[in-house]
Amino acid sequence: MSKIVKMSPKLANLIAAGEVVERPSSVVKELVENSIDAKASMIKVYLKNGGIDEIIVVDDGEGMDKDDVLLAFLPHATSKIKNEYDLQRIKTLGFRGEAIASIAEVSNMTISSSQDGKEGYMCQYKYGIKQKDGIINHNKGTTINVSNLFYNTPARLKYLKPAKTELSSIMFFIDRIAMAHPDIKFMIYSDDKVIFQTTGQNNDLTLMAELYGTDVAKKTISASYTDLGYNVKLLFAKPEVYRSNKLEITMICNGRYVKNYNITKAVTEAFATYIPINKYPLGIMYFEIDPLLIDVNVHPTKTEIKISNEDKICERLIKEIKNMLESYKHIPTRELTPKQAYIKTTIFEQPMFEEQTVYVSDLTNKDLSKVEIKSVTEKPKEKVVNDYNSTMDIVKENTEIIIDKKIPYMEYVGEVFGTYLIFQNDDGMYLVDQHAAAERVNYEYYYELLSNPNQPITDLLIPDILTFSKSEALFISEHLDEFEKIGFRLEQSGPVDFTLRSIPLWVSDSNSTDCILDIIEMMAENKKIDIMYFRDYITKQISCKASIKANHRISNDEVSVLMERLNKCKNPYTCPHGRPTIIKLSIPDIEKMFERIQSK
Repeated sequence: MSKIVKMSPKLANLIAAGEVVERPSSVVKELVENSIDAKASMIKVYLKNGGIDEIIVVDDGEGMDKDDVLLAFLPHATSKIKNEYDLQRIKTLGFRGEAIASIAEVSNMTISSSQDGKEGYMCQYKYGIKQKDGIINHNKGTTINVSNLFYNTPARLKYLKPAKTELSSIMFFIDRIAMAHPDIKFMIYSDDKVIFQTTGQNNDLTLMAELYGTDVAKKTISASYTDLGYNVKLLFAKPEVYRSNKLEITMICNGRYVKNYNITKAVTEAFATYIPINKYPLGIMYFEIDPLLIDVNVHPTKTEIKISNEDKICERLIKEIKNMLESYKHIPTRELTPKQAYIKTTIFEQPMFEEQTVYVSDLTNKDLSKVEIKSVTEKPKEKVVNDYNSTMDIVKENTEIIIDKKIPYMEYVGEVFGTYLIFQNDDGMYLVDQHAAAERVNYEYYYELLSNPNQPITDLLIPDILTFSKSEALFISEHLDEFEKIGFRLEQSGPVDFTLRSIPLWVSDSNSTDCILDIIEMMAENKKIDIMYFRDYITKQISCKASIKANHRISNDEVSVLMERLNKCKNPYTCPHGRPTIIKLSIPDIEKMFERIQSK
């Protein structure tokens, strides 16, 4: 007798329900997405006991007739796709036809709908078995009631979280769906109380205020761009607003909330020197991509997608986010008069110390305390002053005078603890961390230096023979040209052996083997040659060791040069590790401290 038997439809539906319906938030997600596909302009969600006892979703969409209501309960019944052609061009949130049938198998479910707002139709199922149906009066749109979720599957019911946790999971999804569809009005009720609502005004700042509060909305910056096959709009809070996890980095693709590891990684990389280490930005990315370039049919929850040319999309995203951050002020400023303007010249396009030869003897050592810098000495005070005076002397009529608004005009007052520089202007008092400021200046200088695609190289007097694993050897052999572009000239001399003949000047001869091994490890993990990450790591170490230290007093002229240099940075507001270089105390804040004015 055959061991293989065909499953009963009921068993197959229960298995499918386990994939689609994991918890109450899964039910809310599927039903709300159906309402959006029905072109609803307002969606109301009613929850009891965190959705465990009851979930009701009401919309004002197109509605369904009798035949559609009855067909909706059948597995793989859908109006979204009809053939393989449609599957490659999915523009709706739902398309598999699994959700209603799966939910009906594990709950008491009733669908009531009307297309004209007069006569409607209803149908009720209890744990996969039809109970009743008939004509009813119903407003235009659809109402779906789901109760007693998982009562016929005790194992699933047992693993549900407390009601507050389940409610939190639902609200996480509602936030994302509201981000994806700011033109729809949402109202969420929990145990008969309104706990969340949006206006549906389709306004970016209004949406940010509804989701995160007015303080975050006031600190929201935006940008948009277009590339071949896709459009992108970015909404991010300024770097001063950050979170301890990546959950608030949200990607919306074609109106669908999705997760993508590489996109999230690109965002964190773009914000790397703007926020503290182990903190993450808050923002929304809207991608409109040609459906032919993406595949949403990857996971039952439809939150994971595959994107064509993902590497190029990430590279452009990093560039655009950095441009966005550089174009916005991160501290308050005032309009300056031409007399207070900064002089824009190229004289100070040098590091804040005398540069002879930068030579790092242990760039790839995991113990950062062992990284050494040779032949780098601080500039004598006299040379700093002379450089500054020379700059003033060469200003001619063709010199461009600009009002630089990145850092406002400030009068230097003094310093405290040999570390913090004190400034003032009409807006208040400013404190500048001299080490963090010098570190930012030096970081940007050396980052540009090491980012040069035509890196100077040196030939090894005695070439090194490097042996790798089979997978590493295959990776290297496929990318020999890319390695040569960054200064490593390799020749394959055996199945897993390579001869290293040239290295970049910023790598020491004695450490070239460790350096290339570390590079290969990172590149193999990312499946691409990404030397920028490695250079960023090196630059941070150089800039930190070569900068003015804390508890080291500097002269007024050195302060002037430091602030001039800092103001020319792309990001003068944080050090390479994300710590602030400058903070402000407004005059009202200071007066409140001394009780000159009363706090509200």
